Amino acid sequence: MTMSRQGVQPTEVIDRAAKLRFRWNGKRFSGFEGDTIASALAASGVQIFSRSMKYHRPRGILTADYWDPNLMVQVGDDPNVRAGHRLLASGMDVRSQNAWPSLNRDIKAANSLLGRFLTAGFYYKTFMRPQWLWPTYERVLATFAPGGKIDLDTPHAYHDKRYMHPDVVVAGAGPAGIEAALAASSAGASVLLVEHEHAVGGHLRYSSDAADQAALAELRAALDASDIEVLTDSTVTGRYEDNWLGIVQRNHPIAVERLIKARAKTLVVAPGLIERPYVFEGNDRPGVITPGAARRLINLWGIKPGERAVVFSANAEGDAAVADLERAGTEVAAVIDGRTAARVSSTAGSSRAVEAVMVDGTDGPQRVEADVLVVAAGWTAPTSLLNMAGDRPVYDPAAARFFPSDPPSTVLATGGLAGDGDLDRLRRHGAETGRLAASRAAAVRHRLQARTARALPVDGDEPAWVPDERAPLGRDPHPELYRADTHGMVDMSEDISSKDLVAAAHEGYDSVELAKRYTTATMGPSQGKLETVNTVAAIAEARGETISEVGTTVWRPPFAPITLGALGGRMFEPVRVSSIHPWHEANNVSVIQAGQWLRPDHYGDPQGEVRNVRENVGLIDVTPLGKLDLRGPDVPKLLSLLYVNKWMKLGIGRVRYGMMCAEDGVVLDDGVTGRLGEDHYMMSTTSSGAGGVWEWVENWLQTERPDWQVHVTPVTTAYASINVAGPKSRELMGRVCEGVDLDAEAFPYMTVRQATVAGVEGCFMWRIGFTGELSFELHVPSGHGCHVWEALMDAGVDLGVGPFGLEGQRIMRLEKGHFIVGQDTDGLTLGPSTGLGSLIKLDKDDFAGKPELAWAADRPLPLVVAIQPDDPHVVPEEAAQIVRGETNEILGRITSSRFSPTLNRSICLGQVEPDLAAGGTKLTVLLESGKRISATVIDHHAHFDPAGERLRG
Repeated sequence: MTMSRQGVQPTEVIDRAAKLRFRWNGKRFSGFEGDTIASALAASGVQIFSRSMKYHRPRGILTADYWDPNLMVQVGDDPNVRAGHRLLASGMDVRSQNAWPSLNRDIKAANSLLGRFLTAGFYYKTFMRPQWLWPTYERVLATFAPGGKIDLDTPHAYHDKRYMHPDVVVAGAGPAGIEAALAASSAGASVLLVEHEHAVGGHLRYSSDAADQAALAELRAALDASDIEVLTDSTVTGRYEDNWLGIVQRNHPIAVERLIKARAKTLVVAPGLIERPYVFEGNDRPGVITPGAARRLINLWGIKPGERAVVFSANAEGDAAVADLERAGTEVAAVIDGRTAARVSSTAGSSRAVEAVMVDGTDGPQRVEADVLVVAAGWTAPTSLLNMAGDRPVYDPAAARFFPSDPPSTVLATGGLAGDGDLDRLRRHGAETGRLAASRAAAVRHRLQARTARALPVDGDEPAWVPDERAPLGRDPHPELYRADTHGMVDMSEDISSKDLVAAAHEGYDSVELAKRYTTATMGPSQGKLETVNTVAAIAEARGETISEVGTTVWRPPFAPITLGALGGRMFEPVRVSSIHPWHEANNVSVIQAGQWLRPDHYGDPQGEVRNVRENVGLIDVTPLGKLDLRGPDVPKLLSLLYVNKWMKLGIGRVRYGMMCAEDGVVLDDGVTGRLGEDHYMMSTTSSGAGGVWEWVENWLQTERPDWQVHVTPVTTAYASINVAGPKSRELMGRVCEGVDLDAEAFPYMTVRQATVAGVEGCFMWRIGFTGELSFELHVPSGHGCHVWEALMDAGVDLGVGPFGLEGQRIMRLEKGHFIVGQDTDGLTLGPSTGLGSLIKLDKDDFAGKPELAWAADRPLPLVVAIQPDDPHVVPEEAAQIVRGETNEILGRITSSRFSPTLNRSICLGQVEPDLAAGGTKLTVLLESGKRISATVIDHHAHFDPAGERLRG
């Protein structure tokens, strides 16, 4: 097959004035703007684009579109690029995949000589024994892994996400899909039209028929005049419950890919049909193409597919290809009518090209010399989105394809997926579908608005649910053409032949789902778009059953691949700092990244910072602590629901500690909440839990308790937060505060007060102490944070005031035995394991996690305990395992460890089995070095001041 660029075509999409230069396997090539990688290479005479997965057979163009299994290439450091779809760009470095040392001379093609031994499932049969050789097998198999190469040093590209709530989403912008979108929009619906290809129009784009081109121009003009949002080079990849849709947009002007999450009221599925290959000997030889490939090459890119062609046609698409081939200058040597008994049985030639076609015609077997074979054997109906909606397709042997059966009432099919008809009939059906979709979307929209708490009032009564009175499309008869009298490739992505499927059926894998997994048929890059029906047909033939009896596999999301980058979304990691950060930078700070925040870790001597807090007074910037402003009469109910302890009687000016557990009873977060006024509360969370707790609160309010009168405002960054700690903290605060009595009786432990600090109004402060010292946790409007910090530093010079960082705070909290959620707990730590079982009030009516916590109350659970190594100078590594004696039986782990300058010894928290939690219990800790040390559990979590006399001041 020798392809070449021909004269200008009236329907071509290339700009011949815009030449683009690129490289293919190191050699210079050129194409035009509008070319795909494959069309540019084909126009330059390239015949071989890749090697097959298993046998490394040369592969050429088959469908010339997104689903072509033979056109996977490497572009720069981007592997597995679909050359039949990716548009050419200047400077591209394109390379072939799955070939060594080169595409033309692939040594691994020797695999084809071993084909009789590489049958379906040979991995399972060959590499099971002896087990000790598996590492060797693995290394050998890895050298044969297909696909491109991943560069781990590739810079992260920008990906994006978007959320939408359109009334109607139309998946597919062929003539029926466009008409559906236009009709729905005219009926008042907001419409999103999503097209998989680079432009709307479906099969009209590559039709040379004047009427088709006139219809395409008319439809495009109508779209341009509408307010429909059109996404091209985009795919509805998944349909989930209640029409929650995943849409991948590949042509965003900035993002590599954008994942759109759309909640549609109704979904119109109009993907058209996908041409499927015919199975016969040599059907994967370069030069065998579908009629759609021939027409795309000719009409979109002005490429002559070959010099001499045989066309095997069983439908109008194949017939149209004959006319296009002749117009392009390709000699049509023979037209084999598949609607008769005539068949193609095989191709002949080298492994690189078709040279002749073996035909079983009405005049008997004959050999027809040709370099291209066009095969129009039928279609695959891409019912994926309907499958995802719960519909199971039904096979019609008279039409030789699957059709929808009974999709949900908010999912409607139109176009070739729903049936057959001329262009006018398909357009009318699309318009009828669009009007029905819009009317049902209006009813769904009204229903959602009426049932959503705090939504705007609905306007009028709910619209009536419109019955489906569309005139059904017909079904044109089509011969069942799946396999000739010879065997060939069924799945070209995976190198699975009809022989492999027959053998699998004979081995007992007679279910299509089992055979699929055993042989890997339909599991390659095409994901069954070309090969599903042929796979089913091969199994049906092997079992002596009909295709209807065998059934089909069920397509699951995604319909088209999505990059991990698109799933992950924006690579935004904003660097967050407090308003006090400039002071830290000017004062010898060593910062640590804690989540998104840059926080002061220490100022040169964390041990000295601890001693200063214990003896004098210190300041720490705790701005990242989560802060939620809660207002409304039902806040106590919310707090009682979220925390494990009781909250209905919290007095104004009081503060209470609380622990939150998830529905499974696992510790979620902890913190304090204070009551500032009659219906005004302030909740604090851990720094790492700020965002998650906010979502947790809103989830309960919006989905479970929408009737509660609670307004939540996240104010984490609205306040700069400063903890003033140490025995001299009250004296220091008295020098800068106005309007508040700081005396121990007037402002006792676990209370909250509002005050003016350093002249700044609107401040509030807790009397709490994470460090174990007399402390005031001060929250000031963020813009005044640095001013208040500097005022405190200036006012406390004679008191020995100094800053301390996160490391010093962690030493002091460990001295006091305060656990940290996520460090001393993990994803399996239930509430009682923290040692705070008395805090959990199971006599409350209900709260998050209550059933699991009630179950756990009487169970032996691991417990958080305070541990002291017997050698006070050894500090075990965090996560060091606690083991039984000289064995490796794990009994727990060290969760936190530091050297305490206050106690002049090493101290730890850890999780241990319950029978080891009693004070005085001896433990064995296995260090990272392999050394074992002894340690002792102490009676109280607090290593220092267990009675809490210092923090109460």
